[in-house]
Amino acid sequence: MKSAKIISPRRIEVTEDNIPAVGDAMVLVRLQKTALCGSDLPYFSNSFNPASYPFPAGYPGHECMGVVEESKSGAFAPGERVMYYPPRLDAYKEYHVADPGRLQKLPADGDTNILLMTQLLGAVSHCVFRLDSPYNKNAVVVGLGPVGLLFVSLIKNLSPLSVIAVDPLDYRLDAARRMGAGHLVNPSKMDSVKAIREITSGAMADIVIDAYGQESSVINTCFEFARHNGQVAFFGICLEEAPRLNFNEFFRKELRMIASVGPDLAIDYPFALSMIEKKAIDVSPLITHVMPFEDIQKAFDMAVNREDRAIKIVLEF
Repeated sequence: MKSAKIISPRRIEVTEDNIPAVGDAMVLVRLQKTALCGSDLPYFSNSFNPASYPFPAGYPGHECMGVVEESKSGAFAPGERVMYYPPRLDAYKEYHVADPGRLQKLPADGDTNILLMTQLLGAVSHCVFRLDSPYNKNAVVVGLGPVGLLFVSLIKNLSPLSVIAVDPLDYRLDAARRMGAGHLVNPSKMDSVKAIREITSGAMADIVIDAYGQESSVINTCFEFARHNGQVAFFGICLEEAPRLNFNEFFRKELRMIASVGPDLAIDYPFALSMIEKKAIDVSPLITHVMPFEDIQKAFDMAVNREDRAIKIVLEF
């Protein structure tokens, strides 16, 4: 089977490994598609202790779907399409022995690239379920990678007063517009705090979602976007272990913060699949590239360097 592993900073190689044996009550899944996630990119691009290389095969992939090849579980049958959430985050390999509880049945028909987005939308849904109701409220989404774009679309479905999308890349702002954002703010071209103040007629945002993370400066800007007693949700993974937060801004505004990692596989994935199947959310603007799995090095380079207006890159086995 095809398998990929990160062997050094910015180097990932594809090898052939043995197909694993299926244990009792387990399911063998042959992946058809896997996708790069923004949370994968630091493991590829950052430098870690040389002794940690190579990383385990398949790591850190976690967005994948495929077909049941063999089943020793009554819950699944050979030939069924499934989405898989691997507990070891090793989706960058072709075959997996899966616990049935980690699988979500997918329709027999339909575009597999679209169905693959169920995993990410499920994680986003988990966060939105924890928010105050966006109904008739101003919501700001910061960072318009695939996660931020799904936040835009899902919140748009909940009848907000406005959805304001913030990102320094115009092509991602254009995707946010297509996914339902009513206002676009490019912080590299304008004062983003002033822009949001004008859009909200001075009220500022009831809900702010940080879909970028990575830097404490972005988190602190989210505090500035929020109104007094507003809610700030953190989905993006901050790369700083102890970020320097503007505590006084948070304190004096009496802000409320939540963090979301999720998802709940039994609740969030079925909801996400339903939203995609009934076309309440069109995930197609996310998917900018579909490439052979053997081109995973090129895919990671493209994603890290933000080449060719890449947003979501899907790999085919």
